[in-house]
Amino acid sequence: MHKEEPMTQERREAFWRTFGWSPDLPEAERIEIETRWTDPKIEEAEALGF
Repeated sequence: MHKEEPMTQERREAFWRTFGWSPDLPEAERIEIETRWTDPKIEEAEALGF
């Protein structure tokens, strides 16, 4: 079994960017992406190859 890399803000943002996230988005749009893709969901998606 391999050790997963820890979740960092950079890793989160890189994943969110695949869904159109950017710091310049209107706050409501940023929050929607950020709340939809929590750390556990990001890790699950990455494990499934996303």
